[in-house]
Amino acid sequence: MDSLGSEENVKSKIVLIIISFLGLGVLGIDRMYAGQIGLGVLKLLTLGGLGIWAFIDWIFVLINAISKSESGLFGITRWSDNINDAFNVTLVCIFISFMMSYVLPIIFNKSDNIENYQNKKYKKKLI
Repeated sequence: MDSLGSEENVKSKIVLIIISFLGLGVLGIDRMYAGQIGLGVLKLLTLGGLGIWAFIDWIFVLINAISKSESGLFGITRWSDNINDAFNVTLVCIFISFMMSYVLPIIFNKSDNIENYQNKKYKKKLI
C-alpha cells in the first residue's frame, strides 16, 4: 500500500485480452476481472450496454495491447506480465478472429452451395 492507503490493482494483461477476444465483455467479465464488480454486474444486466459498451471496452483493450501501453485499464494500476507477450497474444487473437470471420465462411459457403444445388435438383424431381 502507498501513503494514501489505496491498494495496487495488479492484473494480467494477457488474461484481459483473452477475455475480451472471447466476447466475454458482453457479460461484464472483463470489468469483474479488473476488480470493478459493480460495473461488471451492470454490464451483465444490460448485455454490455446492448453491445455498445462491450465494443468500446474491447476497442480500449485492443488499443492498449497493440500500443504496448504500460498504463492500466478499468482501474488496473499495473500489469503483471510482459507487455511484449501481451502484444504477441493480441496479434494471435487478431489472426484467429480474421480466420474465423473471413476464411471459414468461404470454406463453409462452398459446401452450402453444393448442398443448395442438391436440394434444388431434388425439388425438380418432385415436381
